[in-house]
Amino acid sequence: MLVPWQLIRFFQLIKETGRNSVFQGKYATSMITCFHYYDHLAEEWLRGMSEDLGMAYIEGRTADNENMLNKDHRADMRFFMNNFVNSCRNRYPVERKFMPLPEAPSPRFDPNPAAKPQITKSNPEHTDLRTVLLTDEFHEAGNLSKMIDIFLDSYPYPVEVIDINQFPYESGCHGCLKCELVGECDRKDGFQDFYMNLVNNCDVLVFGMNIEGRYLRPVWKLFLDRSFSNGHRTSMMGKHTAYLVAGPLRHLPGVRQFLEGKDNVGRENAIFIISDEYEDSSYLESLLRNSAVHLSQSALAGYQKSINFLGWGGIKIFRDLIYSMRGVVGEDHRFYKKHGLYDFPQKELGKNFFNLGMGLAFKSKAVRMQAFKRMPEMYIKLHKEIVDNKKE
Repeated sequence: MLVPWQLIRFFQLIKETGRNSVFQGKYATSMITCFHYYDHLAEEWLRGMSEDLGMAYIEGRTADNENMLNKDHRADMRFFMNNFVNSCRNRYPVERKFMPLPEAPSPRFDPNPAAKPQITKSNPEHTDLRTVLLTDEFHEAGNLSKMIDIFLDSYPYPVEVIDINQFPYESGCHGCLKCELVGECDRKDGFQDFYMNLVNNCDVLVFGMNIEGRYLRPVWKLFLDRSFSNGHRTSMMGKHTAYLVAGPLRHLPGVRQFLEGKDNVGRENAIFIISDEYEDSSYLESLLRNSAVHLSQSALAGYQKSINFLGWGGIKIFRDLIYSMRGVVGEDHRFYKKHGLYDFPQKELGKNFFNLGMGLAFKSKAVRMQAFKRMPEMYIKLHKEIVDNKKE
């Protein structure tokens, strides 16, 4: 749902080595291929990072693998590239899309010393809700560590804390798809087993995340890219998640949309996303404590959040992709069949017959007018029966 970790690492190295001036005043664009799955977030990040370097970024193009086989698409690509080259040669002005990020950090989070938790991660009386917290910062001086301390003190069940910096990553995902074709990751560092054991054995997964630049710390993209070793199968389906975020989340709606979209597509239940952007430390502390309890209650109740466009749109892209490649990605195909994700409308015979009949009837204007008059009551007829009969 963004660019590969290797590209994020490249921008990180530019900053670390102080080479921003190399890019100042140059022109940039992009060509993104990913079956249009959240490709807008990838381009937004690329554009924002390029503009931060002082570059003139011209809106790029996105495509899936088959677009370039289309003659009209290739003609559009030629026009696009000619326009880009002309803009570079003639130094045409380019609109800046994103404001610079705020220079000031988030307000310092100072929870009430009297309520400062004594971290206890085990209670033999409460073992029926396995909760894991993944973080890039723990027991340090930053806001995120303090937010995590308050959460752990308030959450009524034991929490296993895992620092994702500590895993011995061999390297990032290099998109070889061995995991899809053979069932095992090409990297030999054991991440696939580590990740699957983690998600298969937990009920609640909490993320503690620092923002860096226009995204999360790069280690998160390394971690998330490698989690693709499970293919397109939604490993956290039905489970509950939460996010503690330190950094300018309100200035980065794309990061929030990524977190919400990830959970929506995965059919997870993100109960809260809390950032540290509060001037009032007592308010943030109260928010964290109440949210921790609410998270445990939601998980125990099996509460399922509704799915919005971010989830429905994303899963339908995967649905069509997996179905079209079902002979190759067998594990994904079986998963989608088992969980009813192949919800193609043409398979609903009842609706097909209904529309066939209505198509014939609606050729008459009189029928269409009658339907127009009765439409409001027809829409709520079945719902009204539930209310009138006091059904649960």
